[in-house]
Amino acid sequence: MEFMATSTSASADGGTQVKKAHGLSDEFYNEVFSEINYKDTFGIFPMMLRPKSRGEIKLRSNNPFDYPLLYHGYLTDPHDVWVLREGVKAAIAYGETQALKKFGSRFYAKPLPNCKHLPPLTDEYWDCAVRQYTLSIYHYSCTAKMGPATDPYAVVDPQLRVYGVAGLRVIDASIMPKITNGNLNAPVIMIGEKGADLVKSYWLTPSTRKKRDLRVQFNVKLGDKCPNITAS
Repeated sequence: MEFMATSTSASADGGTQVKKAHGLSDEFYNEVFSEINYKDTFGIFPMMLRPKSRGEIKLRSNNPFDYPLLYHGYLTDPHDVWVLREGVKAAIAYGETQALKKFGSRFYAKPLPNCKHLPPLTDEYWDCAVRQYTLSIYHYSCTAKMGPATDPYAVVDPQLRVYGVAGLRVIDASIMPKITNGNLNAPVIMIGEKGADLVKSYWLTPSTRKKRDLRVQFNVKLGDKCPNITAS
């Protein structure tokens, strides 16, 4: 679990920007946050680092310009709901420490619309609230995992080459079998550096370089205006 403290909240800007970023409808925002529009607020985001729920991404058609089909599968594993629920409790406890209370910190306990029928601040209420107001935060990954050929869910091999497609590699966060803890910036830079080394080592080996030169010569003799080199 990672906690991100922010010097703003969904209501601090009166619903002009953060509301859109959180994907909140006008109806939801007005019912929950209208009472504290433009008030001095701060937020604490409990962020689950290693979710057990898994989604799917599929091709919509054989047209590469069609958007894919995304099935996120958020919170389909009960463990994830439990982790976020306990994270909410810890975030509230953080806001109620003496260090923050001396500045007048207090929890804004307005019930969420579809959870008002449940006893406030109970486990049942938080389970409902977690399902109603949870969002992703930038670190999408693991949609083209690296793994052995025997793994039916593996998309790329240890050289980051796509199974069944010649001359194609994937070199980004999607090849992670499981998401790393914390932000993805450093791991993705590492993946990019390693991927670049893999491509260079493939083309710089004598045998590969010889085959490449032969293909270039062959294509030029056929009258190509420029060499037709297949990358890998």
